[in-house]
Amino acid sequence: MEENQTNQSQESQESQEPKQQTPFGQSPGGVSFPTVGQPQNSGGPKTILIVGILILVAILGFVVFKSATGKDGASPEPTNFENQIEGSQNSGISTQTPESTSTPKPIDKSKVSIIIQNGTGITGEAAYLQTKLKNLGYSDVKTGNASTQDVSTTAVTFLKSLSQDVVTEITQELNSIYQKVIATTATSGTTNVSIVTGLKKGATARPSATPTPKSSASPTASSSASPTPTPTATSSI
Repeated sequence: MEENQTNQSQESQESQEPKQQTPFGQSPGGVSFPTVGQPQNSGGPKTILIVGILILVAILGFVVFKSATGKDGASPEPTNFENQIEGSQNSGISTQTPESTSTPKPIDKSKVSIIIQNGTGITGEAAYLQTKLKNLGYSDVKTGNASTQDVSTTAVTFLKSLSQDVVTEITQELNSIYQKVIATTATSGTTNVSIVTGLKKGATARPSATPTPKSSASPTASSSASPTPTPTATSSI
């Protein structure tokens, strides 16, 4: 009985005594083992490498910036063209080249001398063309008859010193009226434009006059004959 009580008192004392704790990472026998997931002191070399890369990048960036902005970090000077643009923007003056406002001098058509000769024998052909040219502004226009009265092609001769605008305008007018137009140039003369009219568009040549047969004279005596007036030729201008 006493022995049992002694054992119980010993067990209660052992339970009341604090148990000795084993340090983390060591076995109860005092042997240490590496703990899984325990951080190792290896950040020093990596940090140095990162810092070195950053410094290298900064040096390269500085070199590129220096080469882009010129020597000593100064920005390149603008060219003369850029200076002109900048100055025009500041002063409000446009740099565009002003368009030429000069216009060619108008031709004085009153000084262009024109002569028209009727070459068809049809009455009024020269006067008709005279009216057309006066409507274009030519005032010095004279008319007459050509030596030949059976012309079908209109012929026009321009003085070489005449303005090309006048040549073009009169030629276009003649082409719009007549069937066929031939233009030539003269190096000298007193008249700027000489025209021999031909057939107009849609017109036909005037029929030539046929001679009438003469009757045989009868031997009858006649009293004093009175003179008969001879017909005069009519103008075909």
